[in-house]
Amino acid sequence: MTEANGSLTRYLSEDGIQIIHAELDSAFREAGEPMPPFSLVNREHLDALIKLPQSRFFGVEQYPTLESKAAIIFYTINKKHLFLNGNKRMSVLTLLVFLGINQKKLNITPDELTEKALWLAKKTHEHDFIQLKNELEQWLRSHIMDA
Repeated sequence: MTEANGSLTRYLSEDGIQIIHAELDSAFREAGEPMPPFSLVNREHLDALIKLPQSRFFGVEQYPTLESKAAIIFYTINKKHLFLNGNKRMSVLTLLVFLGINQKKLNITPDELTEKALWLAKKTHEHDFIQLKNELEQWLRSHIMDA
């Protein structure tokens, strides 16, 4: 489910993301809102989701902190629409799993997390990516705690 990739940070693999998807599908199928099959995932965006938190530019990490890695994971799923439906749900659960495998959790209520996912989803392409990423990082930094 995870890869350490030469640092102390643990990363999600495609298999791990598929397991998260299956868990959400199972939970929401009972509520009448099944997830589209994982086989219909946007492969290009899935690849970006896996690689972005680990990316380097001239040997320097593009996302050097756990908060920046978590923010790009949350942003990528929420905004890039990897799935035909359920992207906000996937962004929330994947964020929580990523933090969990790195011995962290969010000190917020489920409603607060839902509100943040909805807030991000409402942002249009006209909003500045850097500003959104920085806002997400700051929000995460102020709510992350040891698990």
